[in-house]
Amino acid sequence: MYINKIHIQNYRNFNDFTMQFHKGLNVIVGSNNSGKTGLLYAINLLSNPAGISVDDFNKNNLLKYPKLYTDAAPSIIIEYNISHRIYEDDTTDESIIRLLPFLGIKEFDENRQQKNGSVEYNISAQIKAVYSLDNKFLEEYKKAVKNESTDFNSYLTVLKRFVENHYSWGYSNGISSTKAEQKAATEVFDIRFIGAERTSEGVRKETKREIAAFTKDSDNAAKIDKFKNDVSSELKKILSPSLTKLSSLFENEKNVIGLEKGNVSISSAIHADFSLADTYTTEVKDTKAGYTMPLQHNGLGYNNLINIYMLIKLTEIQKGRDFRILCLEEPEAHLHPAMQYKLFKYLRDLDQANDLNQQIFVTTHSSNISAVAGIDNIFMLSYNRERDPEDCCQQSLFEQFKDQDDTTCKAEAKAHLTKFLDVTRSDMLFADKVILVEGIAEKLLMPLFMEICGCPYEDEHISIVEIGGKHFNYFVELFNNNAVKKKILCITDNDFMWINKQGHLSKMSKYWGKPVPHIENMRQRFCIDNFCICTQSLGGRTFEDEFLLENMKNHDVAETIFKKALSKTIAEYYDKYGFNIFTWIDHKKEIDKRSADTINKFLNAFLFRRDKKASHVPFYNKLIFAEMFLHYARNKKGDVALELLTDESLFNTDGTSKLIVPKYIQEGLEWLLK
Repeated sequence: MYINKIHIQNYRNFNDFTMQFHKGLNVIVGSNNSGKTGLLYAINLLSNPAGISVDDFNKNNLLKYPKLYTDAAPSIIIEYNISHRIYEDDTTDESIIRLLPFLGIKEFDENRQQKNGSVEYNISAQIKAVYSLDNKFLEEYKKAVKNESTDFNSYLTVLKRFVENHYSWGYSNGISSTKAEQKAATEVFDIRFIGAERTSEGVRKETKREIAAFTKDSDNAAKIDKFKNDVSSELKKILSPSLTKLSSLFENEKNVIGLEKGNVSISSAIHADFSLADTYTTEVKDTKAGYTMPLQHNGLGYNNLINIYMLIKLTEIQKGRDFRILCLEEPEAHLHPAMQYKLFKYLRDLDQANDLNQQIFVTTHSSNISAVAGIDNIFMLSYNRERDPEDCCQQSLFEQFKDQDDTTCKAEAKAHLTKFLDVTRSDMLFADKVILVEGIAEKLLMPLFMEICGCPYEDEHISIVEIGGKHFNYFVELFNNNAVKKKILCITDNDFMWINKQGHLSKMSKYWGKPVPHIENMRQRFCIDNFCICTQSLGGRTFEDEFLLENMKNHDVAETIFKKALSKTIAEYYDKYGFNIFTWIDHKKEIDKRSADTINKFLNAFLFRRDKKASHVPFYNKLIFAEMFLHYARNKKGDVALELLTDESLFNTDGTSKLIVPKYIQEGLEWLLK
């Protein structure tokens, strides 16, 4: 039995929000203030409805109180849709009893199925919970709002008074609208909530609560009572001398204060009156030194890991384990990455084997957790301030990667991301905006480029993801027509071949006149307004050669960039002849023999260029050096990028960079900031 859908109205960030869930593990990711904590609290309210305050109402709606709440008081509505499969011959399943007040008879009949000689029902139930003002006080509320509410703050004061005194939860069958008792609704599930601001003691209380539950079983209770009586008898024997002395004392002195006349006597006894839950303690043992100590004296990270593990494992031996939900807020707190990985690999493996025995909701900011949780278990959550009214949006990645037609595009993307959505790349799930780049050089230099362009990298919550090739479509598919709209900027190479197989340099008209197939394919596939793709436009075919071409505007900067990729001998040759292609050709015999073949390939390409227009010579001159730079940087792009970031000669005295950002990247960043 599990919650398959929740519908939340007017609660915290949620104006009118619906979300579907899985039976087992549900991992909810998103940036700060996206609604993750509010969602967990909304789930927890089903079993633990106390603690609602004026701050739990949707603030955007409260701000409209003159229009919305002068004649009607605000309310919170949460509907829980529940799914469960029962078998007609299973007499031990208690779920039908719990769900009976919230079932729809029509749906019950429609979902009857017969399989392999057994009759089963995929039943649905709906619990509707409404937190509202008692109607008896509506006129009083309206009068108070009219007389006392002069602005928003004064309205909140009025509302707070009514919430604290005249608001309560009401429950009904969401299918038939039949009213139900609060106890019937709150006892459908046993929900445990472990918050982010937990301590070891706080989690330990949850474990002790589990132990206390064992004692409520009638068989266990009888055995425990017998044990307590036996302990009492043994204690009486041990303490017999003291008890005899006390009894004699009371007997001898009982009338001194007039007890005998009042028909009162005093005796002494020993009763083993204790709670088993209070006697329970978890101990940890140092396997090297051999000593043990209470869990709360151990490190906080391991304590949380142990206690979370125990809460999960205890469900295997509890009756009614099918009715349990665990809400786990930010489990990465106090856990280093390796422990996060181990915990969630364990949860994912249990879920895949259908051995989880409960529904688990996890909210996280950890890319370590999202990387191992599994794509099918992840939900993205965001708060959309562009909507009217503002509201939260969600997207199940399981649903996102379902192909809606005969194609396999989404299935291919899912298979790729399952392999390559690692800790670094899954960071984009938490960002507000994403920049996808092909290689390490762009990834390393992009923060500096953003600073130069006045793009606030941290403030905009931008994630820069290196995809390691041209598989942009797999990553963009994450956000293709996704309810969680993130701006996705793809910075890709056009890979134009300037030097053909014959060693000739192509005409520049072909560079600007020929569409790039992989770019055109992406533009056609992703016709969405939150997607933009940018590529080189000055003559470069990759980031490296375009970068040098752009920085040729400053000779000293271009020289520094160029020499970062060169060998010592070629750098010395450059020092003699600079960026003049004709001088290089005239003195090519001076080139080191180990580099002669490579350099001559570029020089000959210039000599045998197809375009002989004199006005185009300066462009081809620069292009040859850009292609040469690309060739020598090809196998050390990351190293070259790091050297550019740390070379003090490339920075002004005020700390600003002298580098010029390639035009296509500038244009992409401008789009990202719109």
